[in-house]
This record gives sequence, C-alpha cells and structure tokens, in this order.
Amino acid sequence: MAMKSKLDREAFTMIEMLITLVIVSGILILIMIGSQRFSGPSLQTERAFWASFDSYWKQALYEAQYRGQKTEITIQPGSPVIFHTVKNDKQLAMPKSMHPKQSERILIRSNATVSPRTVAFASDIDQRTYRLVIQMGWGVYHVDRQAA
Repeated sequence: MAMKSKLDREAFTMIEMLITLVIVSGILILIMIGSQRFSGPSLQTERAFWASFDSYWKQALYEAQYRGQKTEITIQPGSPVIFHTVKNDKQLAMPKSMHPKQSERILIRSNATVSPRTVAFASDIDQRTYRLVIQMGWGVYHVDRQAA
C-alpha cells in the first residue's frame, strides 16, 4: 500500500480552511466597524445642515430688515429646527448624529437685531461639540467645532 505523504497533498485541510475563513472574516468585520465610526456621509450631513441653517438665517434677517417681520427660531432635542414667522414656518431637519444640549429660543427682532447667546450641539461622530455663537447686534453668528 502506498501512503501519500503530507507534502504530496493538493488542497487545504478542513481545519486550515476554517482558520483562513476566521481570519478573513475578522479583518472584514474590523474594516466595517471602522468605516461606520468615521463615515464621510455623516460629516457631510452635518456640513449640509450648517449650510442650510445659514441660508434660513439669512432669509430671516432679510425678512426682518426689508419687511419688518420678526422670526423666532426654536431648537429642541429630538426635533427639527423651526424658523417661525408670521406668514409661515420652515423646518430644518437635524442630522441624527447631532443633538442640541438644551432647548433654545432665538428671536430675530423686526429691526434685524438678535440678543447674544451660545447654543451647544453634541456630535456623535467623533464626540465633538459645535457651538453656535450669536454675537450682539445685527444677526452675526459663527459656528465653532471643538474637541470633546
């Protein structure tokens, strides 16, 4: 009887195949988890939110300066940002990754002035905080992104 030696075999053994599958599966799982944590679309969604917020803010200032209409902006956790005027309400959806730290009401008066205040938003993407800093006077604001 001729016995085949280990060196003459042509394929993987079952145990070698299982070990290879476990290693490849582990690598794929690590790649998937890492890509979900630092996903680009979530950061893009937050940037799009701030661009839309800026557009709505400028429209509210325009309404105040040229039409004498005040705008009340309501920011609440779990709800869209609401820009309320006498004529209509505009809702701006908050990204799922962002949460205001507390409820806020901001008033743009009919003479286009705004009281100074800071509104903080927590981001789930990399545990950072956005600060919406409204400066005293003519509706000027800026957004700071800070490390947690």
